[in-house]
Amino acid sequence: MAFKRLKRAQEEAHELNVVPVMNLFMVLIPFLLLGATFFHIGVIPTSTPTLSPSDSDVPKTPTTVAINLEVTTESIKISAASVSLEETELTALSSEWPKKGNEYPVEELRKALIIIKDKYPDSNTLTVLPFEDLNYQELVKILDVTRVRNMGLDEKGEPKFLDLFPVTIFSRFVPPEFVGDNAAIDDQAMEIEVDEETVE
Repeated sequence: MAFKRLKRAQEEAHELNVVPVMNLFMVLIPFLLLGATFFHIGVIPTSTPTLSPSDSDVPKTPTTVAINLEVTTESIKISAASVSLEETELTALSSEWPKKGNEYPVEELRKALIIIKDKYPDSNTLTVLPFEDLNYQELVKILDVTRVRNMGLDEKGEPKFLDLFPVTIFSRFVPPEFVGDNAAIDDQAMEIEVDEETVE
């Protein structure tokens, strides 16, 4: 009798069929991958202004200018600073473009920076002076056109880019009435006060 019960238990014991479960996972995995969200984190390298040596200690660099980019609620404006160029030459490099509707004229900005870069190829520094409530996406859009220039396609048919003004510095504008005889003004940044980085 006990032998019959053992034989019956052995006959009833069989391997678990996991094929349906595996098939279910094979169907679910593609849907899980398609529904997953992938994040791409972009970083814009920037730095803060630093004190510069006095005019007598700065070597003459006629092919180098520092560009100041002022972003206001109504327009974008660029000006140039250099220890070796005349004021008239620096003034000729200045430009201002009002907003077109709700958009900043970034293409005009790009063209002006390319002209300056071609004239002074060793220049690479751009000091940004944004207004306090500037939208982050608007700031990124402006910075994108200041960092590189599209040179078309290379020999392999891939886009070719060259640096425009890759060194970005954030600061703020110092009104003339706050600049005294003993005020520390950065010779490279003209009317820019040394300030801590404003990008979060």
